[in-house]
Amino acid sequence: MKRSAFTLIELLVVIAIIAILAAILFPVFAKAKFAAKKTGDLSNVKQISLGMTIYTTDYDDTYPSAYFHRAFNPALGGTNSGYIHWSAMVQPYVKNTQMFVSPLDSIRGHAPTCFSSSDNNSGAGVPPGQAANVCTTVNPALVPPAYIRGGVVVDEQVPRISYTVNSAVIPRMRNIGDVNRGINVVSQTQLDNVSDTILIAGFTDNLSCLASASITATVRSASHRSTNGYSLDQANTRAYFGSQEDGATRPTIWALNNRQVTTGANQIFNLCKTAPRTDYPLAVYTGGGRIEGGDNYGLADGSAKYRKFSQTLNVNQYMWGARVYTDGGAPVLDPLTGVALP
Repeated sequence: MKRSAFTLIELLVVIAIIAILAAILFPVFAKAKFAAKKTGDLSNVKQISLGMTIYTTDYDDTYPSAYFHRAFNPALGGTNSGYIHWSAMVQPYVKNTQMFVSPLDSIRGHAPTCFSSSDNNSGAGVPPGQAANVCTTVNPALVPPAYIRGGVVVDEQVPRISYTVNSAVIPRMRNIGDVNRGINVVSQTQLDNVSDTILIAGFTDNLSCLASASITATVRSASHRSTNGYSLDQANTRAYFGSQEDGATRPTIWALNNRQVTTGANQIFNLCKTAPRTDYPLAVYTGGGRIEGGDNYGLADGSAKYRKFSQTLNVNQYMWGARVYTDGGAPVLDPLTGVALP
């Protein structure tokens, strides 16, 4: 008699073969998917870096400020009338706002510091844990009508963002106080090595590390902020802000040492998650290696490269800048030797 079905043993063999194939192929598919996202992220970073470079050609070879307050002079603070952010200045050269969101970003980009619930952050939504309507001081003389929505201020910034800028090149020139302190915008021609100087880096997806101790019951992001690879102390425990917050005169500025910020009691990329405070070195804004211990970095020549975070801290080719160009070209010291970086 002709058999019309599998036996139990045959079915078990087939199931076992399928399970073995799945165990082999699923990790391969997962790696391929991750590789595709990594490539997409690299493309985003390159396009933004190139957009920044094209921007400079229209503005006397000069990079923009990372952000500044609408209440610039007198300086009344960022949440008083909101922020104008580098992404708003560069976006016309990039065209697509989706380019500012990394396919690797688990939260699909931070929202601006100041945004309104009345239009759901310009229709882009909000990552978990971030509050709307936190910038309620509206000065009609400073805020254009288009940036007052639902009775609150909104920033001039792309609605979701996964990337930040290096404040050694793109200054944190927030207000007249920072200008008087000596913080300056930078020409591309001032840079020593444009092909190895970081311009763009990925943001951490951790709100505690980005917002620092400014997290309160009304949680606001700080996605306007820029990052850097410096510290105010040789042990790499204190932030260099690149603004008047560092003091009335230019301080001594130290490079970061990978061992000092990733081992022992000063593991800043872990500490910022569990014990947020305002003065961790600002490298915590990047997460210290969101892609297999590294990141896709946009460089000052408009290119982009993947580098391990530790590679960016090589004192013989310090990719965060051997000088702080936005702080009068201040020298940067090696924390192990005390000697200025070459």
